[in-house]
Amino acid sequence: MSTDAQQNLSLTKEQAETVIRKHLGGHEQSTVSLLTEIKNTGYRCATSKFPNYPFRSPKYQYSYTAGFKTYILDLKVSSGQLNGASSPVPQGPSSCFLTIARPTNEEASVYHHNSLSVVYQILARIRSHTDIPIPDSIHDVSLQLVPYYYLLSPASPVSSTDIIPLSKARALGLLSPTDTLLLDLQIGKFLGQLHSGVQNDWYGIPALTEPQDVSYSWQETFMHLLEDLLHRFQAAGIELPYSEIRTYLSRAIAFFLFDDVEVPSLIWLSGSEDDIYVSLPTHLATKTHSIAAILPNVAHALWGDPLLESFFLSPGPSEALLEGYVGSGGGPLMSLPRKKTKRVWYTLFLALVVLSEHTLQLHEPLADKSSESEKQCAWAQKTITECVVSLKDAPCY
Repeated sequence: MSTDAQQNLSLTKEQAETVIRKHLGGHEQSTVSLLTEIKNTGYRCATSKFPNYPFRSPKYQYSYTAGFKTYILDLKVSSGQLNGASSPVPQGPSSCFLTIARPTNEEASVYHHNSLSVVYQILARIRSHTDIPIPDSIHDVSLQLVPYYYLLSPASPVSSTDIIPLSKARALGLLSPTDTLLLDLQIGKFLGQLHSGVQNDWYGIPALTEPQDVSYSWQETFMHLLEDLLHRFQAAGIELPYSEIRTYLSRAIAFFLFDDVEVPSLIWLSGSEDDIYVSLPTHLATKTHSIAAILPNVAHALWGDPLLESFFLSPGPSEALLEGYVGSGGGPLMSLPRKKTKRVWYTLFLALVVLSEHTLQLHEPLADKSSESEKQCAWAQKTITECVVSLKDAPCY
């Protein structure tokens, strides 16, 4: 693998065609008519029901992962393939998702994002225990076709212009009240299934095999994950309110704030409406928007407290999402003041995770220099400050 390939994480149409021709049946001679890098833009501003809690900023990325990149590929079948192929040839438009990852080891610290092999394992468990529409993808770490590890989804009979991120559909006003209700119910259902159906014996970062020193306490696990991030930021010279965070964390630990979690559930953590794609109906009178795809962005998933899910950020889930969640096995969320305090801690943790991907991943030399990355870092630091202010007098009982 060349030095350029290691430093510049990108894919050409020719490389993508090599991958799809190798793995996708019926596409042995297909071409990639359009290769689009997927870039998350984040939530729009929302008015909080809880004025002392951090607000959602206009644009930020939860699921950005240094060393990972996802593309949507529009596929075109050649005329010769249509006329003489031995295997079934798909008709009409089709597309697929391709995630590439730099072949590096990110497991040197207590907190780290999941490798692509762990992501593949997580997706398999989700498919086995839920109805969440994540197809069985091709996982290749051979480096034979391209200089990256990759996940390739099966081809779907839609083009990239037929689907849109849910966040963008909301921002553009494309959803009717009925669309919004049904989509929120569906998302709640999926989250309920995820948290109640995909569970583990121990807490922490997923691994291909069970770690030697497993943790059976969520409070202990969360404390170690948070402290590891703080230590790494402090060693890197990044200015954060370390003293206040550690003081308030000690108080939370003394009150056993995080010790009410009994079962380790799989938490998407960084998942948002940017990662959920909905269909664009061609005839509004007869069709509705529905979930068409969910990106395999689970690099930050972990075994932990369901309240950690980013869909439960302030101002909290909609009534429809909560209804779908509880109806599919999800437990109570923020019924007590102490749980609202926990949610502030989880927002702070999410901000630290976002900040770490843009500042601590040294193999991604351009990440901390782009204007978009600077915006994400600014959001993260602002959110951390707001959380610390909220935690000063937040109840732990």
